Amino acid sequence: MRWMGLDHGTKNIGIAFTDDLEILASPFEVWPNQGEASLARLARLAKEEGAQALLVGLPLHKDGAESATAPLARKFGEALRDRTGLPLVFWDERLTSVEAERLLAARGVKAKDRKARLDAAAAAVMLADLIETRRAKGRAVGSAEV
Repeated sequence: MRWMGLDHGTKNIGIAFTDDLEILASPFEVWPNQGEASLARLARLAKEEGAQALLVGLPLHKDGAESATAPLARKFGEALRDRTGLPLVFWDERLTSVEAERLLAARGVKAKDRKARLDAAAAAVMLADLIETRRAKGRAVGSAEV
């Protein structure tokens, strides 16, 4: 199953995809968050890229409670689900930016370039976590069940 992962922010949206076999999660791009225009553009991208399910990062506090921006992420995810008809999973995005920053630095990406790529890398980190979780639970490729 090809997943489209999104790191929703008030300014930017990080985009990543898995391959069809759910082996790799790869950063795609970072787009500015332009509200309704972004939803339309993302729905087109999902179709063009053959996405079969959506993952949207859910901002949580360290104690697991939803942050003040969590309702915005939920509204965004639900609106994109409604536009695409694709199954939607919300995913804990705690520490994904920290991990994405570490991975980009380890790959030798210069500090000035890391900022521009960070949100897409964070979306890929979430997708990699999803893939690992699904494998551990023995979920079949082609199922949107986590």
